[in-house]
Amino acid sequence: MHAAGWLAYLQWACLPFFLIPLVELALMAAGHAHARWGYAVAPDKFRHLIIQITTVGREPELVRDTIATIRGYALPLSYEIWVVLEPGHDEHYPLADRVITVPADFSSKGIDKARALEYSRLQRSACGLNSYDTKILFVDDDTLPTRAYVMRAYAGDYDLCQGVTVVNRQYATGPWRHFLLCHFDNIRTRNCLIYCSCTQGITGKPLFVHGEGLCVTGLVEDKITWDHPIVASDDLVFGTKAAYAGFSWGYFSEHIQLVSPWTFRDAWRQRKRWTWGNFTAIRRRDILPLSVAVPKGAKYALGVLSVFASGFGAVCLAAGFTKVPPPVHAVFWTSLACWVGSYALMGWINSGGEANADRFARSRIRFVLFRVTQVLVAALLCVPTAVMPAFVIIGSAVTGKPRRFVTIAKTRQATAAASERQTTCR
Repeated sequence: MHAAGWLAYLQWACLPFFLIPLVELALMAAGHAHARWGYAVAPDKFRHLIIQITTVGREPELVRDTIATIRGYALPLSYEIWVVLEPGHDEHYPLADRVITVPADFSSKGIDKARALEYSRLQRSACGLNSYDTKILFVDDDTLPTRAYVMRAYAGDYDLCQGVTVVNRQYATGPWRHFLLCHFDNIRTRNCLIYCSCTQGITGKPLFVHGEGLCVTGLVEDKITWDHPIVASDDLVFGTKAAYAGFSWGYFSEHIQLVSPWTFRDAWRQRKRWTWGNFTAIRRRDILPLSVAVPKGAKYALGVLSVFASGFGAVCLAAGFTKVPPPVHAVFWTSLACWVGSYALMGWINSGGEANADRFARSRIRFVLFRVTQVLVAALLCVPTAVMPAFVIIGSAVTGKPRRFVTIAKTRQATAAASERQTTCR
């Protein structure tokens, strides 16, 4: 086949990738409908909730603020707040029910966060909190569940459940790097609303699992454990192994609120850690069985391929190299509108919520204008937002596996302090 023939073939081969946004729109609608009307609740089935904040311990004020906020919810159920941290840090958390410092000599197959989770699991088991009627809600030091999130997670009649990750804490605030990274994180909420809603909620076979806001019963934790040879992606491994073992999964539409990274360097380090955690889990059969690993690997491959294939096809179509009938053009423009619109919707969602409403408490008009502005910015930045994960995957593979679990600063103040320390060291 001559060059022109190959080009024509490639052009048509790329066109099916234009359908992906339409498929994703259908998945998002189905997932939302199931989360709203198909999520089963049985609050009387459970007797106790443990809200666990797992942290290294470097930003205690942030954790103390989170605890105070949760206490302010006046939750109408039996619950405790546990803080689990590494040795050598501030252990003063007066509003917590229990503060657990993981002994330096404690070892498990998993390291770092997985090690801390395993130690806290053993503490619960020793206290008899490893039964089906106890629930554990896992919260990171930079995340905050809404009151509705806590109530919905507790009431869910499932062995595991979680809601939507929303990056609305300090959303679209300065400096400019953080502003951009907040919008690049729109894809996290988008993936959650599309893929988590369907694979967790409808099929009960999760493709993604996020540790922020994961809620499990004590029985599931006792059976699956966190004792696996992993350096990251402990949430993915735990959630998918639980589904493989036959435990039930649920998904609901309330929000767990996150903070985006403050610097490009931190964003890269965080994403690379996640990516290599997933790479390791997909590659090793002692972590994930093949039937579970294959769909996750396929999603990675499809994500990278779709970025380049759809981009190539769009260029060919716009330049007139690809000659297609009008109906194909109609599908392309409809799909493109849905794709851009989906990111605009993420801008609306992430700019809302209590975290942002409080910032504009004195002016409702300013709040609405802020949200409309973020919708427009999210739409304008949809291309780099969508492309970035593909380059993170490729870059992670090229640069190699991280040597250790890397944590990043979660607040503007901690980021400034870290930058100052680096400047001093130089």
